Amino acid sequence: MSLSAVGRKSVSDLTRRRARAVFAALALALAVASVGLFALPTLMSRAMNRELAANKLADVTLTVNPLKLTGGQLQALGSLPNVAAFDPRATFSTRVYIGARRQKAFVIGETSFAHQTVDAVTVTAGSAPGPGAVLSDVQNAASGNGVGGAGGSVRLFAGNGRVVSLRVSGQGRNLTGGQMVAQDGVVVLYATTQTVAALSGTPGYTQLAFRLRDASLPAAHRTVTAIRQDLQTVPGFTGFSDLPQIRAPGDWPGKSRFNDLTSILYVVTLLALVGALVLLSSTMTTMIGEQTPEIATIKAIGAGRKQIRNLYLRTAALLGALGALTGAAVGILLSWGLTSYFASSLFAISAPFSVDVPVLIASVALGVIGPPLAALPAIRRAARLPLAETLQAAGSATGPEGGLDRLLRHARFLPRTAQIGLRSVTRRRRRSIATALQVGLAVGTLLAFLSFATSVGNTVNQSWNSYRYNIHAGSMLGQALPPSVGALIASVPGVARVQPQLRNNVKLGGQDGQVWALPDQPMYSFHLVSGRLLTPADQRTQARVVVVEQTIAQTSHTHRGQHVELSTAAGAAQFTVVGIVSDQQQNGTVLYAPLTTMQSVLHTPGAVNVYWIQTTSANHNLIDATNTRLEDAFVSHGLQMGTQIEYVGAADDRAAYRGVTTAITVLGLLIVAISMVGLINTITMVVLERTREIGILRCIGAHARDVRRIFATEGLTVALGGWLIGIPLGFAFAHGLVALAQNVFNEHVLFAFPLLNIPIALIGTVILALLVMQIPLRRAVRFKAGEALRYA
Repeated sequence: MSLSAVGRKSVSDLTRRRARAVFAALALALAVASVGLFALPTLMSRAMNRELAANKLADVTLTVNPLKLTGGQLQALGSLPNVAAFDPRATFSTRVYIGARRQKAFVIGETSFAHQTVDAVTVTAGSAPGPGAVLSDVQNAASGNGVGGAGGSVRLFAGNGRVVSLRVSGQGRNLTGGQMVAQDGVVVLYATTQTVAALSGTPGYTQLAFRLRDASLPAAHRTVTAIRQDLQTVPGFTGFSDLPQIRAPGDWPGKSRFNDLTSILYVVTLLALVGALVLLSSTMTTMIGEQTPEIATIKAIGAGRKQIRNLYLRTAALLGALGALTGAAVGILLSWGLTSYFASSLFAISAPFSVDVPVLIASVALGVIGPPLAALPAIRRAARLPLAETLQAAGSATGPEGGLDRLLRHARFLPRTAQIGLRSVTRRRRRSIATALQVGLAVGTLLAFLSFATSVGNTVNQSWNSYRYNIHAGSMLGQALPPSVGALIASVPGVARVQPQLRNNVKLGGQDGQVWALPDQPMYSFHLVSGRLLTPADQRTQARVVVVEQTIAQTSHTHRGQHVELSTAAGAAQFTVVGIVSDQQQNGTVLYAPLTTMQSVLHTPGAVNVYWIQTTSANHNLIDATNTRLEDAFVSHGLQMGTQIEYVGAADDRAAYRGVTTAITVLGLLIVAISMVGLINTITMVVLERTREIGILRCIGAHARDVRRIFATEGLTVALGGWLIGIPLGFAFAHGLVALAQNVFNEHVLFAFPLLNIPIALIGTVILALLVMQIPLRRAVRFKAGEALRYA
């Protein structure tokens, strides 16, 4: 055959059965589009890097108790070796009125809005604030918290308990401030350091932010040491309030968590590709089975195996090109849309339109190369058929009658239409099995993602159910609170019990963690895995012992009985691991130590920064009223403390995780869509192949409803077979997803596979099958007897 003839034959093979070609290309396009998920890390990094450059994000951030620094001392800090830029900040935690409602607020004081070198605040509307004015973060308006732009005013509590009204000079954006609004629901305002000092009544800086010439971790640690040594000469400096925050080169807030999330999404891509390639393989097998007489003719006129292989490989490549180009375009929109969604919801930034060219090229190449590879087994079989055997083939996709066919002949109790439909399934075994596998893949994927969502939900519930308090109160930046705070909280009506603790960020084996230094009998239920918990004797003797959560123990290779070194705000300290727990506080990165021990390690005797509070009743209205009275007490005493109601925090956390798992599950519906395309393709092919049979049935008196029942029986049988296959697949996929989540997020996830999801999946499969079958069945029932008999 000439090259032009081969090309015309490849095109005609696709146009002859347009419906089959369209459905196969559609399935491939969905799979290729899912490859676009691999672009998410690159697109998000581009968006974040743009924000980092605009914000001049700090490489090192240090938290201190309010510290007065002279101009010379500020200049000395900015002139230290390796320091490229330095800006101090003053902060004030308070409450702001939103109408009659009060909401948490955080005021950030800048030394100069005109010359910002680190963590810059960009004025987007209005003007920079002067004395007695504030700039509202743009995310305040986006979140709907009621704080507007220029021309308005805000009423907030000053450190002396009085309500102060400040003019809003405009709107601004800052990466850290915007994330506080989006993630914590805090109203963020920017002001001058003089305004913050007037509000708080305590002048001084609370944050020191540095950008470094050499931001590598060793160089950053040396710079932190130099800063600490320089501050030792400043009156009032007692050390850092928390572990220095060091940002590694190329890192940005939330990067590792986002990349971990996208790793889960890659499973969707893999399953989508598998489903599409199975469909394409089935399509090519059916096409070649139908064309055995044509293959015989081609061989008879002298075509060799290579020419036949090239002919059908070209057909598969054309089909792949059609799906690849469509899918690549959809993939660009999908990746950008998801990046925009996660950028705004997780990081409070906007992501401009962008394309990851390497991923785009890879998706197109995969779409073009994949179909010929998937079709290769069927093509090889067709090319190797002997000429005599090929000439004798009937050109039908129907296989020989087997034992199951003969058995169905005796199923007299079934309606005749059902018997015909079931026999059609058994006579087209290969196609029926391939379609059932596709449906099974969809059902298994759906069950797995539903199970994954339940598993994550159960893990979150276990974490929050461990608490035996009702209200959490603590300082905003982890700074130590005055000793009188405990007695103040206990005096508030509605408070039944108060328990102090000290929290501080640490590093264990290079892993970021947080120490919760607890008193005896904490308001918390541990889930012990091995070893023991803390004892009153540990508290009395200030024992250097620690109980470690299982997740950080695994990532840091820590085991019970091991002597470990913790990096703290006061330097390195040696501890002995006495127990391992499976709790998941702070994503499984918490270490529990005696309160007196950490006070000794940090050289802050008696210092606490968090209180757990039990109320006299678990009634939500009483808890809310008690929380309001606590806030009033804190404000009236000039305390910069924030509160969190346990049941509200639990609901917010569940909603956040539910949003993430829902997004993943929705993406998993790509596989369901591909399987439904496969089912449409199967029924369409059956209708096209059996038009003569439909004509005969109509001649002997069969009605449209009889034809519909025959094909509906076949489609539902294949769908139910896929559902049965999907149950064990779903169980295996669910285990795999949970294991992947544990490895990716370094968190222990409680596995769950709710049995209720199995009948739900059955109902969904039947409904979807009935819906998608209406497309080809509508054509089948419209055939007239004469038209069907004449159909070629």
